[in-house]
Amino acid sequence: MRVLEVTHRYPPALGGVEIQVQAIARGLADRGHRVEIATTDLARDRPFQRFPAPLPPGDFPVRRHRAYRLVPAPHGLGIVAPGMALDLLTSPTDVVHAHAFGMAPTWIAAGVRRVRRTPLVIETHFDGGRGTPGWRLYARSVARLTLAAADRVVAHTRLETDLLTSVGVDPARIVRIPNGIDLTEFHDGPERRPDPGVVTALFVGRLSPERKGLEPLVRAVAALPSNLRLRLRIVGEDWGGRALVVRLARELGVDGKVELVGPLPRERLLGEYASADVFVLPSVFECTPIVLMEAMAAGLPIVTTRVGGIPEVVSEGRNAVLCPPNDPGAVAAALTRFTLDPALRANYGASGRADVVRFSWATVIPQWERLFESSIRAPS
Repeated sequence: MRVLEVTHRYPPALGGVEIQVQAIARGLADRGHRVEIATTDLARDRPFQRFPAPLPPGDFPVRRHRAYRLVPAPHGLGIVAPGMALDLLTSPTDVVHAHAFGMAPTWIAAGVRRVRRTPLVIETHFDGGRGTPGWRLYARSVARLTLAAADRVVAHTRLETDLLTSVGVDPARIVRIPNGIDLTEFHDGPERRPDPGVVTALFVGRLSPERKGLEPLVRAVAALPSNLRLRLRIVGEDWGGRALVVRLARELGVDGKVELVGPLPRERLLGEYASADVFVLPSVFECTPIVLMEAMAAGLPIVTTRVGGIPEVVSEGRNAVLCPPNDPGAVAAALTRFTLDPALRANYGASGRADVVRFSWATVIPQWERLFESSIRAPS
């Protein structure tokens, strides 16, 4: 097959969607398919930042089109890339795979699908937002104007399937395929043993205060017993949350326990997973965070929130503790419990390693292959 992946950003840009697009492309290429990438020249959305120079070639062709900020909408929703439309209109391909609910690639791909017969698969990465009336109105418009043009719409979880159905997507066109992870990166991870020293809690993700629960996370550290030997390492790109963390940690007197690491290259990030004792992600809303799968693969017990697709990734009471969102007390209680009980950390970590196998790319890539093949065979 010839597969054209269409995405808002692409590595070395950081993010869960970016990692997934690259992994799917590599997995399909490894199985003998021809894969190309159409994306923008953006390194990040906030601040609006382009890659400074042409990037070295990768495993397959990557065409980066110039992006423009049309309107100052959040989450990159107001960014467009006109060159991407011409790319989709002229590139010979058997199937187009466009990414992300409401983003420019899906709007462009939907428009092209209406004038070209090439099958279109849209992977929404849809978390439902905050569920406000304004957001739901926008979501219904997206479903009607973009998702309705797709031959197949891919959801990662049962919750995402229900959310898409609720905004008007035909359930018969929705296919569920989970996010994936490269387990080989974690095969040589260390066996964790009880450590009488300081316990390290690790957060990995964009420092987005409205999404990732950074304020309740810092407040949770402040709510820990004063004699508890725990430090928090926060790894990720600043999306407006770094200043909040610095200010709040100083105000609450825990700046000595909170370390802002910033974004890291992959090898160093894997080192953070290997040296941590517990993983914490107190998100306010999420789709299906890849970092939770990575934490499971690294053998880390998890403290996270009962939002979005998270309960379909982790198992409460087996490999994770699920807290209500915006509840520093619950996060603090879970962190305290794991800090004081090394055996509990080991048991939860071992369960995570066993459970994450279902997200292996060796299992997930063949599902994408079958979906694309069926979309090509189906009458347009």
